[in-house]
Amino acid sequence: MGNLTHKELLLLQDNIGMCQDTAQFIQASINNITDAQFKEICQQMIKEHQQGSQMLAKHIMQAKPQ
Repeated sequence: MGNLTHKELLLLQDNIGMCQDTAQFIQASINNITDAQFKEICQQMIKEHQQGSQMLAKHIMQAKPQ
């Protein structure tokens, strides 16, 4: 990845935070779910949000600030 502006880095950090917050919310909600199929869908959603956070963090680590 190329150079990122300060604003772009801040936006990536905000998106990482939103992914993490969403994953935590879904995880907390799983305790109230009784349907096994729906619980499995929620667990997959958590996994996808965690992967999204990792991907965004990878972009930050590879970027060269401008």
